[in-house]
Amino acid sequence: MTHNDVVQWIDYFAPKELACEWDNVGLMTGDLNDKTKNILFCLDLTLSDIIMAAKSNVNLIITHHPLIFDKEEIIKDGSLLRQKLDALEKAKITVYSAHTNLDFAPGGINDVLFRKLKLGDMKKYDNDTHVIGQLSAPETLGGFFDRISADFGSFNAKLIKPKGLEIDDNVVSVAVCCGAFDGETDYLVNNKVDVVVTGEMKLSRALELMELGIAAIELGHYETEISGIKSLAAHLKKSMQGQLEQDGVAVRISPNTNPYYDIIGVGLPE
Repeated sequence: MTHNDVVQWIDYFAPKELACEWDNVGLMTGDLNDKTKNILFCLDLTLSDIIMAAKSNVNLIITHHPLIFDKEEIIKDGSLLRQKLDALEKAKITVYSAHTNLDFAPGGINDVLFRKLKLGDMKKYDNDTHVIGQLSAPETLGGFFDRISADFGSFNAKLIKPKGLEIDDNVVSVAVCCGAFDGETDYLVNNKVDVVVTGEMKLSRALELMELGIAAIELGHYETEISGIKSLAAHLKKSMQGQLEQDGVAVRISPNTNPYYDIIGVGLPE
């Protein structure tokens, strides 16, 4: 099998047409006609990933966040990006990225996040870019915050609570936005959403939600997306099992973990 075989499946699962206009998805570097040896999936591509891939006979890396966000970017000599590209070229490793197209795809990252939050009655708006669900039974805002923070292993979860909504008040309607909150609010107001669950948001967005009377929970960018990457890898292994086994191609997940840690009371990993 070649990289093209893998990429065609990814494009079927998460069509490029679903990506935002500003996004850069698809081939970052390398040759899709190369024969696939082993595959590595990762949220972000680090130098340690590249070194590990080269040592592990991996020659295809699938990332969520694009290695190159701006196609017109001038890649300076000595920059971290230049170091990564040089290392990839030397090891003859191809990199392919599925970003916002994977966020919004059926079964993609938002959908995985939705299921992990234990929501039901899924409804999608604005070309499936916005997702709303319902809790099976009302939960207090504080109880919901505590539950999902624990479920996602979030070290630095944050609660944004508007005036007039108390910790003991019940919430039912939940909007899901993996990664970074996109700032869209009309669908939240129109659907009377109680709380937004996202990875992170700008201060200005948090203030806007407070003024609108909508609570928000920041679980962390990593925490809201890593399960979606693992799910994508599992789907590929199941769908292409015959080809993978025939050619002896292993599918791995990057061991990189959440870079954010709560220094107080949690401590850094050993």
